[in-house]
Amino acid sequence: MKKRLAGKMASPGPGRRRLVIGGAVLAAALLLFWQHDRLSPRRAPSEDELLAGAPARSANPDPARSLLGDGPKPRFVDPTRTGAGEDGGGSTSLEIAEKRLARARHTLEGYLQATRYPPGARPLSEKPDLQKPHAVQPSTQPLARPDQKLTDARVTLSQDRLYLVGDEAARLAVTCETSEGPARCEVLRAEAKVPASMPQANTLPPAPVVFADDGAGSAAALFAPAKEGFGGYHGPIAIQLDLRIDGEEGAAGFDLVYTPAPPARFTGDVREVLEDGSLCLYVRLAVDKPGRYVVVGRVDDAGGDGFAYLEHNDPLGAGAQEAKMCIFGKLVLDEQAKSPFVLRDVEAFLLKEDTYPDRELVPGRDGPFYTTKAYPESVFSDAEWQSEEKDRHVEEFTKDVKEAEAEVAAAGGDP
Repeated sequence: MKKRLAGKMASPGPGRRRLVIGGAVLAAALLLFWQHDRLSPRRAPSEDELLAGAPARSANPDPARSLLGDGPKPRFVDPTRTGAGEDGGGSTSLEIAEKRLARARHTLEGYLQATRYPPGARPLSEKPDLQKPHAVQPSTQPLARPDQKLTDARVTLSQDRLYLVGDEAARLAVTCETSEGPARCEVLRAEAKVPASMPQANTLPPAPVVFADDGAGSAAALFAPAKEGFGGYHGPIAIQLDLRIDGEEGAAGFDLVYTPAPPARFTGDVREVLEDGSLCLYVRLAVDKPGRYVVVGRVDDAGGDGFAYLEHNDPLGAGAQEAKMCIFGKLVLDEQAKSPFVLRDVEAFLLKEDTYPDRELVPGRDGPFYTTKAYPESVFSDAEWQSEEKDRHVEEFTKDVKEAEAEVAAAGGDP
């Protein structure tokens, strides 16, 4: 498989310092763009959002799970300042100009590399945590003792999904260990409840959750909100456990987000059309609640290799609607993907801005969803993605390169 996206982008801005500061901001934005949140599909950011360092907002029940983490941020030095210790060691004006030129060229080249494909059709290799639906990475943490003392016991929490809708159930598992190795998990008590921060916290009573010992020291449960008294509730559900591990007692917990009634459903119908050297799939939905829908799917080639991650992010009206997702021609050719293609693991949600939860889930379709016709390689275009935004940014980055070249020449160098 084949080729991976490389390169970083930076943001233009006034003054001599724009390349340094813009590069730092955009590097962080690109990191978010390339490594989507592991919990669920996010809204694909526009180029303006990328360049402004403001990727789309996505609710997360646990802010500590940020991709960038909460650690110290790197310090970026502005090479246009020549005071002691501020230029990496007293660089000459030519050396500073040459560094600025190298950065400007790297920014332009990286941007062109990153925008070969549209935001809605990206290489699946960019998204290692989203290659399969519902992916939630296991979390290992110390047992939380009531007295907050350090503990030798550690808990690993695993769940097969974070978001549930309708009658869906989540599989939850707990494994335990100490410094001596694996240890038996004793679940003393477990209950599901609405977090205190939600308005319904005092109206919905907690529900007991039964964790069964698997015989190997771990414990597991199957939790279906609709069957446990949460059928009319839309929002987060916290499952809190009291545990005993090798004589130590403490707590741990799972987070879930529940949609009681789906706002739309996949009908299973797909219409495929060759458009401008790409293969576009029109996925049919029956929409009860109109609004902006995010629909995503993975695409495998004829050999079963996943190569594309598709995303639709546009408003849909009520009734029978189609979500358009295109397998971009250049992506097919660059990945050397052979048809027929298989659209699989399709997910969707109604995006709700400026509220939490920020989505109402549509029941997904795990596994193969639709198989396309076979097409010769010649029908796919090798042209890179183009847009007015992209043209505007390329023009600005090219201008930065020319200005940096002029600075190098003025300092006596060879640009």
